[in-house]
Amino acid sequence: MSSIPLPQAPICVRFAPSPTGRLHIGGVRTALFNYLYARQQGGKFVLRIEDTDRERSEKQYEDEILFSMRWLGLEWDGDPIRQSERLPRYQEAAAELIAKGLAYESVEDGKKAVRFRMPKQAVKFKDSVHDEVAFDSSLWEDLVIMKSDGYPTYHFAVVVDDHDMGITHVIRGDDHLTNTPKHILLYLAFGWKPPKYAHLPLIMGADGTPLSKRHGAVAASDYREQGYLAQGTLNYLALLGWGPEGNEEIFSLSQLVKKFSLKRITKSNSRFNPEKFLWLNSQHLKNMPEEEYLRGMTEYWSGRNDWTQHPQWAQILKLYKTRARTWKDLELQAGYVFQKDLKLDSVICAEMTTDPQAVEGLKAWVAKAQDMSFEDPLKLEQMTRELAESSGVKPAVLIHPLRFAVSGTKVTPGLFELMQVIGKETCLARIRILIEKAPKTA
Repeated sequence: MSSIPLPQAPICVRFAPSPTGRLHIGGVRTALFNYLYARQQGGKFVLRIEDTDRERSEKQYEDEILFSMRWLGLEWDGDPIRQSERLPRYQEAAAELIAKGLAYESVEDGKKAVRFRMPKQAVKFKDSVHDEVAFDSSLWEDLVIMKSDGYPTYHFAVVVDDHDMGITHVIRGDDHLTNTPKHILLYLAFGWKPPKYAHLPLIMGADGTPLSKRHGAVAASDYREQGYLAQGTLNYLALLGWGPEGNEEIFSLSQLVKKFSLKRITKSNSRFNPEKFLWLNSQHLKNMPEEEYLRGMTEYWSGRNDWTQHPQWAQILKLYKTRARTWKDLELQAGYVFQKDLKLDSVICAEMTTDPQAVEGLKAWVAKAQDMSFEDPLKLEQMTRELAESSGVKPAVLIHPLRFAVSGTKVTPGLFELMQVIGKETCLARIRILIEKAPKTA
């Protein structure tokens, strides 16, 4: 007679940040991989705040973590769980080990702590990323599990929590790999079944050292402030340590859920590439529906300045949709549109006004344009080309200095569409300034 298979426990994973600082980009990657696995498997994604470091844990950091998670769209199941609210449970678990003779009270400098008697044995387990892993626990001292202040150590709390919360898979960074055998020994001491483990490769800076502040922005909130999209951030982080089948790189969160697999996590550490991150983010901006793009850009800039009050705000944004790489990048790409006093580079001014034909052409252009409406870019372009033809010069002889005069740069969206949104009076005033800077002829 064949045996009836027992039903498997539903998948349950967790993300467990400590509120001792802002949410690190490496932590976001860990949260993302846990979220993707849970959603793909139809399981639970638990958020646990590990706030037992009484000296460094702060409410402001917890609030920032929760805000960043919501901004990223990594919604968890149920309410956040805080270790600081579970102290009686840890004390109860420690008492159980003491009663079994597997832990004991230790007094040092008049302060009492609880230590776990470290078994002397080989600890082997299969990691979903590293395959078979083995450690020798005889090399370790007895492990402090309850500190003298009555709070649990990380090693103890994480084991009790993961068991009580039904965590089936622990997906975390490689820096925790050496902690895992200690956790497994605690599981065995209680008679509990350990979860399955997957240790993710670390994210390194360009110099090969762990990503830190010396490499630039490292917190999720930094990138949000810099105008990165939540989707662009998640897309890039997903590619650090995980590779999809095929050559596709642009993914939405729902697409990542469908494609994610623990089997495709790499063993080697990943290098954080700011340029690749920026490029991926720009692709999400370009592919964004226009209405969503307009709303997002408006939300980002509202309260930062008065740009959103510009009468041509929506039209300006449409001009730069394929050029802006982040929300904030609008300032770099289109800041001159909103400037009252545009400063022109003296070297480029000289370059643009060296040719007498260009200067005379600018004067003639202003004379014609002041009687025209700037609401029709096609008519402005037609006038410019006809003027160049009648003067016997190529259109570029006029277009290049005109572009520089109204923008202060050599590269812009369509010149005449740009003139439409900047406005007639401002454009003519800026062109006259360039003419005034031209060398005076005898």
